[in-house]
Amino acid sequence: MSFLDRFKSQPRWKHTDPAIRAAAVPEIPDDEVHRGAIEELAAADEDVRVRTAAIARVADVGSLVRLARSEPDADLRRQIADRLVAIATAFADTDADAALALDGLDDPKQFSTIAKSSPHDTVRAAALGRVHDPKALSSVARHAADPQTALDAVGRVGDPAELLNIALKTDHKDAGFAALEKSVDASSPDARETLETVVNRAKNKAVAKRARAMLQAMDEAEAARRAALEGWQQRVAGILARVEAIAAGPSLPGAANGLTDAEAEWRDVSSTPSFELDQDTAGRFGALMDAARAALGAHEREEAERRATTERDASVRNARAAICERLESAQAESALDEIEKARAEWEGLPGPSSQELEDERTRDRFEEACRRAAERHQNRLERERTHARLDELSVEAEKLSSGEHQANGAWGAVQREWMALYPKSDALDPAVSERFAAADTRVRLRAEEHRAMADRALKQQHQRLEQLIERATSRAAAEDLSLREADRIARELRAALEAPTALPERDQSAFAERLRAAQAAMSPKVHELREMDEWKRFANAAVQEELIARTEALRTKYGFDTPDGINPEDVEKAARDLHEIQERWKQAAEAPRAQAQALWHRYRQAADPIQAKAREFFAQRVEERKGNLERKLALIERAEMLANSTDWIKTAEELKKLQAEWQAIGPVPRQDTRTTWKRFRDACDTFFTRRNADLAQRKETWSANQAKKEALCARAEELSGSMEWERAASEIRRLQPEWKNVGPVRRTKSEALWQRFRGACDAFFDRYKRRDQIELEAKQADREALVSELESLAPAASGDAGEGLASEIAGDVAAPASLPVENTALLERVRSLRNRWNQSTPVVRHGADPLSARFMDALERLLAGCPDAFRGTELDIEANRQKMVKLCDRVEGFLTDVAATPPSSSQALAAMLREALAANTIGGRAGEETKWRAMAEDVRSAQASWSRLGPVPGEAGRQLADRFHRACSRFFDQFRRHMPQQEPAARRGKPVGAR
Repeated sequence: MSFLDRFKSQPRWKHTDPAIRAAAVPEIPDDEVHRGAIEELAAADEDVRVRTAAIARVADVGSLVRLARSEPDADLRRQIADRLVAIATAFADTDADAALALDGLDDPKQFSTIAKSSPHDTVRAAALGRVHDPKALSSVARHAADPQTALDAVGRVGDPAELLNIALKTDHKDAGFAALEKSVDASSPDARETLETVVNRAKNKAVAKRARAMLQAMDEAEAARRAALEGWQQRVAGILARVEAIAAGPSLPGAANGLTDAEAEWRDVSSTPSFELDQDTAGRFGALMDAARAALGAHEREEAERRATTERDASVRNARAAICERLESAQAESALDEIEKARAEWEGLPGPSSQELEDERTRDRFEEACRRAAERHQNRLERERTHARLDELSVEAEKLSSGEHQANGAWGAVQREWMALYPKSDALDPAVSERFAAADTRVRLRAEEHRAMADRALKQQHQRLEQLIERATSRAAAEDLSLREADRIARELRAALEAPTALPERDQSAFAERLRAAQAAMSPKVHELREMDEWKRFANAAVQEELIARTEALRTKYGFDTPDGINPEDVEKAARDLHEIQERWKQAAEAPRAQAQALWHRYRQAADPIQAKAREFFAQRVEERKGNLERKLALIERAEMLANSTDWIKTAEELKKLQAEWQAIGPVPRQDTRTTWKRFRDACDTFFTRRNADLAQRKETWSANQAKKEALCARAEELSGSMEWERAASEIRRLQPEWKNVGPVRRTKSEALWQRFRGACDAFFDRYKRRDQIELEAKQADREALVSELESLAPAASGDAGEGLASEIAGDVAAPASLPVENTALLERVRSLRNRWNQSTPVVRHGADPLSARFMDALERLLAGCPDAFRGTELDIEANRQKMVKLCDRVEGFLTDVAATPPSSSQALAAMLREALAANTIGGRAGEETKWRAMAEDVRSAQASWSRLGPVPGEAGRQLADRFHRACSRFFDQFRRHMPQQEPAARRGKPVGAR
């Protein structure tokens, strides 16, 4: 600094006092000249306060990066870093500043923050690449706003604990899936525990669902292994059973092929590397194969001998049958020759066979064939004569119908003869029939046409006159009749009176009188209307003067004559007011002829400027609406491109965005409003209809297959209790390949249906093996002993006494005195008998066992006769009756709750519409299905409780049982209507409440 420079005034930011420099920094101008001074103070000033104030004025990102690298003060360096983080995470047109800001940072937490929230893809990727700490990467994966960034962060995390933490807490589906799959090893022992933790605690439902799916896949793999072993064992047992059946019945159809197939299948089963056969099973198969081969050889020898005898007799019968068939199929023209030839061949055949009855039937057939062949020949000759005459009649009919005026008598004769001969014809030439039919049609159409033309002309003339008279009469009395209309009606009446008519003379006179009467009624009305028209024109002149004044006032009201012109907002109001004036002018348009032209000229002078401004305003609005139309057409094209997409989820979201954008756009020209909206709505409806149809189609296929398998299960279950062993076994074997040919069903239903079908088949074949060991007489004797023992305890009573007892119970009258048996001993004895009865098996099917009726009758008489012995136990009559009433009320309560009520208000209709829309888009019937399932479980629980109750004797018990069964049936009818395809088939077994 020179000596003179010391005496020059210096800026305050160059003052020696740091406080003054710090205070002067905000005063430095923000221009190119002083920007260097600010950066010099920020980088080189020795006082931290001055640097802080100067750094606050620095806006260039590159300068901030250099300052962040060179700043010695830690707190100030942290402030610069915070500014760089804010720049990197702020929205901007380009990512240049954000990318440059990364160069001034070195803290992994700052890079983690930028990776989470930066709006720029490249900046997020660069920041994520500088993060190496597993916990920081985990935080980015859990909290990043961008799903791809979260997914990239998961790819760099290797710690299983952090991966599990990401899967539990992330909001992004893809990141959660990736973290879950990396953190879980299906072969590890704690994989199931980890997946269950994710299922129960995952923040993202999709991740929880994927974890649940992985759990299910693990369970299915284990189940598949067990099922394979069970299936292999069943194949071995099935092969042994088939070979044993062939050895026992070598005469069954396909026994030899079945034995070959069984041997091939045994080789296939025994060569399976996964399972090994034991020696006993292999030896048993060899012994069964030897026995089956021996039985098949003996059966084949017997069959060969029987076939040789049968073939000798069959050859003779076949020859005779061939002669009969040839005669039966002989043509009519060669029938006589065929009869002579056939008789010669018949006599040359050998004598009768061993089957005399069959030979007699064949002889009768031969004689009948000869007789019919002769008849066919005679009928053919008669038909030829009939066909020739019909041909002549058709030609004659064609000539008669071609003439302009045919003779009715000649045509009638031809037609009668044709109708008499045609039923006797057979295989008549179609050309002959068509020729006569065409002639008949021409004659009939010509007659109908003449009659129709005459009737139509007369009817039209009659109708015109009636309409004219009716219109003249009604309009003459009408108050809204105009002069022009009255003149026109009067002219038409005069023309009708003067013009000649084709009506009959009596109708002409009547119509003339009515026309003159109508003319007399209309003439005074015409005169009156002429006078009224003159007065109306005079009154309209004053109205038109008023409208001209109102039109001129509009120009002043809205400022049409001001220098600044009219406000655009008032143009539409002025146009609307002028439109109202024009409508009134139309009503008063007829003025006196001397003043009409002058008044119209004044009105146009006042209205034309307003209309010019209005046209300009509406033209501008049309342009705006055209712009809106172009935007909406672009949305329509986008929606139509998406209408055939099969990416259901993404396309649905895109269409919803387009719908929101459509609502934000303003109106379009009126003539295009309906068309554009229809195109846009049709495109959206097309997509959503296709999406719903795709889902419905898959559900229909599954439901159809499920119905088929349920039908097979029902049939197998029905056959499992059959006593017709061979028929049932054959049908069950036929059902098994049918089962394999049916397609897939829902995964949740597949295993249950298979277990049900296999259980029914196994149950039948177990019974089939033990069919000769069933001791029907022993079981019948045991049940007879139980009934006799219970009847010995029950008090004897006649039928009348039983009815009286039932009425006493129903009316709460005291029961008869108890038997002279100790109550405790009696109770224990009855319990023992009842338990043994329930454990026994009836000899006949349920509902037809007389012992069951006797047992229940004896038990009811015992309960009614000794009520004290059973009071307070499960056989207490009154307690059971009250429980039955409660169960009936409980089931009937469900019927009351689900009773449908018709919508009676707009709110109800709106609720129904919202429910339908929810069902169309997101499957909104889940809540209703849960409610129905819960009620169904409650009803089944009530049925189980009912089955455990003791009997209630008399009419009261029967009425309660009928009431309960009806309530259950009504409930499950409604249940099946609401959920026809989700609920499994009805349970089998003893009916609820059956005694």
